[in-house]
This record gives sequence, structure tokens and C-alpha cells, in this order.
Amino acid sequence: MSLTEKQKWALEKFDELAAANAYKGTPSAKRAGEICGVSSAIVSQLRSGKYEGDTEKQFNKLIVYFENKDAAAENYSEVDYAPTSTSTLVYKTIRNVQLKGGFAIVTGDAGVGKTKAIRRYIADHPQSSIMITINPCLKSTKAVLKLLALELGLTISQSRDDLWMSIAAKLHDGMVIVVDEAQLLTYGSIETLRAFTDFFAERGQTMGVALIGNEGIREKIEGRSREQYRQVNNRAWQRHRLSTTDTKLDDIKMLFPLLQGQENELALLHKIAQTHEGVRGAVRLFGNAFDAGDYSWNGLISMAKIMRLDLKGADKAVKR
Repeated sequence: MSLTEKQKWALEKFDELAAANAYKGTPSAKRAGEICGVSSAIVSQLRSGKYEGDTEKQFNKLIVYFENKDAAAENYSEVDYAPTSTSTLVYKTIRNVQLKGGFAIVTGDAGVGKTKAIRRYIADHPQSSIMITINPCLKSTKAVLKLLALELGLTISQSRDDLWMSIAAKLHDGMVIVVDEAQLLTYGSIETLRAFTDFFAERGQTMGVALIGNEGIREKIEGRSREQYRQVNNRAWQRHRLSTTDTKLDDIKMLFPLLQGQENELALLHKIAQTHEGVRGAVRLFGNAFDAGDYSWNGLISMAKIMRLDLKGADKAVKR
């Protein structure tokens, strides 16, 4: 079977995706297949002309996926990571607890940049750090153990005690576990994480755990139920509180290099970032304005109104 130019293009894009998700230098077709929704086995059969199913349907899935990705690439892409005052604090806190072991707690308003700082840290320390993200469906002790097991490449079809022991055996001295959205953790799951730090401490080694999320963590650990969490409190080296109001103008300048020298626009985005919208809100505002073709002062104001952002006092944020 001869391939069309579009089909050849789709296979080339698949190879690029596999290369971008290489494991130890080897392109991962399996991972590429998981990402785009067409398995590597099917792609291999399409390439050789041996696929016995609906060939056109599978190629169309690939083509549509890569066309959408190319179209998305033409839109605004935010700065992946910037060493803002907030992200630097989160990064350094994780580093400190990795070196010392025990617990660190960072709470902050939504959208201040906590998660990006975590991801950057994990990318910088891939051999000695792991990250799990909690959600309302994955917060119990068993769920947390499964999340850790998946990150460590362990089977999750084990009993809870076997899971814990398998994870403890896989972890090693000097590591750090970073938990995002940690306010959703249950008492049992927090105690399970504490057990890992104790396991290593008893052997004269270190295991750090960084709990990062909103004020719900602090309310649990330092609020009315603080007696219940006394063991965690005793092991906490640092407890940082972050707020959108902590965002500095210099942070905004790092996040929006396209606005270099445009003081009014930067001041407006700074004001937005200091509201409950946070840095995330400022990024969304600029991204939408950029995609609409006008990220000047007037363009930002128009887009902010469309997005129904609070512009009260915006005129005071600029030098006119």
C-alpha cells in the first residue's frame, strides 16, 4: 500500500513525538502512542502496510492529533518557568527538606506558581525526587501508595502493606517526595508519608516530604486537629505562606519578556496577578490578548473585560 503525503507526514510527526519522549536516549514509541491515542503497535503495522483494521481511520486519528498540536503551537506559549520570588521560595524549600529530611509545608493562594516550581525541581533532580498530585478521587492511604508506586515503576496490584514495603525498598537515602494539592490528603495518608521519613531516619538516612497546596493543609496540621498531627508538626522544618499579594513587578517582567519596556502593560498585569486571579490569571489574560492579536494596554483592557476580570483601580496601576 502506498502512503499519501499526509500519511507520511503523520508518521514523521509520530517519530518526532517518540524522540521527544525518549527514555535514556532511546525514542519511546510506546509513550508516543499513549499520548496521541494510537498505539505504537498499530503505528508499526500502518508503517509496514500490514494493519488489518480500518487504516484510514487510524491515520486520520494521527493526522487530526498532529494538526491540532501544530495549530495550538501557533498560539501564545507562556514561559515554562521563571525564577520569580514565589517559585524560588518553593524550589528552595523543596531543596532544603531533601537535604534535611522530615517535612516542609508550603501553602499559598491558587495561581501563584507553586506547581510550576515543583515541576522544575523534579526536572532538575529526576533521580532523587518524585512528585504526586492529589485529587478528590485519589487522596486515601491506598491511593497515595498507588501514586507513589506508579512513579517508581512498581506494580499497584498489591495489598496496602505490601505496597508500602515495596515503595520503601525502592526509595533511597537522600530523596524527596513532593505532594501537590496536599490539602486533600487524609489523616491516614499524611501519616503514611510520615512513616517513610521515620523509616529512613531510623537508619540514619534522610527522606524529605514537601506538602504543597492551599491553606487547607495548615488548617489540618496547625488548626483544631493539631494534636492529631503532632508527629508531623515535630518533623516540619519550614512552614511558608504565599499570597498573590506577594507577587512583585520584577516577577511579572520575567514572566512576560515580550513586554520588555512596556511599563503600563506590565503594571496592569502586575495588578491582576496581585488579585485573587493570581499569576495564572495574568498569564491567561496576556495569552488571550496575544492570540487575539492585540496585547497593548487597550488590548489587555478589552480582553480583561471579556474575561470579566476585576479592573477596579486599573488606572492607578499605570503611569499616564
